[in-house]
Amino acid sequence: MFRLVTEGKDWDMLSLLIALAVAPAAQSQAAIDQSRRALVACLKTAAAEGKPPEVTTDSFGVWAKTRCAAGASALQGSMVAFDMKNGSSRKSANEGAQMAVDDYVESARNTFSNRQP
Repeated sequence: MFRLVTEGKDWDMLSLLIALAVAPAAQSQAAIDQSRRALVACLKTAAAEGKPPEVTTDSFGVWAKTRCAAGASALQGSMVAFDMKNGSSRKSANEGAQMAVDDYVESARNTFSNRQP
């Protein structure tokens, strides 16, 4: 189909094809990374701003999920889209993304808990 030679335009065509194949994956990863950073920043803020008695260690998870719902939804959506592009079922992709979000919330809850007297 394509000749691989060191001179001429064949390398240029191959480079273009590779770039076109890799670009969507890189965009998906960038969306995941951006969403992850936004969620982590929101959870860090929530852990710093949550004050007892309104927010306790036991209630922090629900409070933080409500406060950071947009970031959690964005991360979950970008992870599901990426996984489905790579052949996962929607159910499997949703479960994996929800577990990831839950892990971030649990990590923030631990941080919150450690800051309490």
